[in-house]
Amino acid sequence: MVFSPKPATAQLVSPGKLAQAHAELSGVRHCTRCHTLGRAGTSNDKCLECHEPLRNRLNEQKGLHATAAEKNCATCHKDHVGPDFDMVRFDTTAFSHDSTGFTLVASHAEVGCRECHQPQLIVASDVISYAREHRTAETTFLGVGTTCLACHAPGDDPHAGQFPNQPCDNCHGESTWDTLVRFDHDKTRYRLVDLHRDVKCDECHKPIRRRGAEPYVQYIQMAFAQCLDCHEDEHKGKMGEQCTDCHNIGGWERINRSTFEERFDHDSTEFPLVGAHSDADCSTCHGPQPTRTDTVYVSFVPGAKPQAYPAPVAEDCLSCHRDLHHGAFEHAVGGIVCENCHSQTAWEPAKYDIERHNRDTDFALTGAHVATLCFACHEVAQGEQQGVVWRFDRSDCVSCHERDDPHQAQFPDIACDDCHDDEAFTVAVFDHDNTRYPLDGEHRDVPCVDCHPEETNPVGTSFVRYAPLGMDCRDCHETN
Repeated sequence: MVFSPKPATAQLVSPGKLAQAHAELSGVRHCTRCHTLGRAGTSNDKCLECHEPLRNRLNEQKGLHATAAEKNCATCHKDHVGPDFDMVRFDTTAFSHDSTGFTLVASHAEVGCRECHQPQLIVASDVISYAREHRTAETTFLGVGTTCLACHAPGDDPHAGQFPNQPCDNCHGESTWDTLVRFDHDKTRYRLVDLHRDVKCDECHKPIRRRGAEPYVQYIQMAFAQCLDCHEDEHKGKMGEQCTDCHNIGGWERINRSTFEERFDHDSTEFPLVGAHSDADCSTCHGPQPTRTDTVYVSFVPGAKPQAYPAPVAEDCLSCHRDLHHGAFEHAVGGIVCENCHSQTAWEPAKYDIERHNRDTDFALTGAHVATLCFACHEVAQGEQQGVVWRFDRSDCVSCHERDDPHQAQFPDIACDDCHDDEAFTVAVFDHDNTRYPLDGEHRDVPCVDCHPEETNPVGTSFVRYAPLGMDCRDCHETN
């Protein structure tokens, strides 16, 4: 019996019917739309030829698919399982929105997915085009805008168009619209100072009623050029219209500081303003509260605090300026007097030079110490007693150079200046005969490094070994 071969199309084994989304690709003629001949499975490139919005976001490394650990489309999106099979297995309850690049916080975290992912809120042109062609606008999660007005249409604007070019998040956060988390009144045309900072917003910004519409609060086009734009004239016009000729917003009971300070000559007092003092703001010394900082500590004379310009105690520099030297110059010539080193023009540079250092201290600067920066030795102390260390209990080499000891404590009983001077650390003259091993014969011609090798301590610091060393011949020479 002779069997005739079946047509080639009959030899194909179908893996199953396509999902409804891919129904238009059914039939042998469309296989290569998803598959590459001779290769098993689907091709990611072919998938992305059709799914253009996903391809664009993958190229830009944006969105959920760009963060997926599995890069094979077919691993997550199975097909040939029948027309009723849902190829997109998307559990919204377990989904982390952070992977999209738009983290849901505060009120946004309580919103249902489809409250934002609606067809009318899609703004991406590639998603809009794809959705029209494939009728996916109702099912896609792509293409929604990330700006406030992308979801909150101008019709939702409670400000009635007062801020047409300002993003909502310039002022508002996502927790509640009623709380302004980023708004700074000082960046407006009317900066709030003094008592105005304590005024509630609705005391100045009143609701404006509109016919047939909800009222809105007025924030722009408000009159504020004069005090009387907001405040009633208690003097009934008898004192003029410019309140600031006498008053200020720090308190109506106080006189106008700006006018007063422009006219007042401080040289008429017992404390003429010299140098940097002449540039200081009056409130630094005469403020309603004494200035207290890390460097300044102002105190008022008894009974002066209620005055508009309370008088500070000003017997000497330390009446207002803290002793940043922590009493280090208590026993210096002249005592703790700032003028010994500083001027009123500026605290730095100080009038303290090498000559004074050699004359007034127990450590004369010579050699390389002359060219050493002050703060190389007088470092800033840490801990409770912060500040520059000016006085030292010891003045020997080790007290400063112990951490720089290149000998790694091989000479605990030998002073540095027994071998070195303060011009440089190089050894000017060293007599090996004064050691336990005087050099004789050919030993006098042996380079130092042949007997004193370089070693590395347990923490990785290199040093030259000088002691202890063996003194027997076999300690250095090989023997037969």
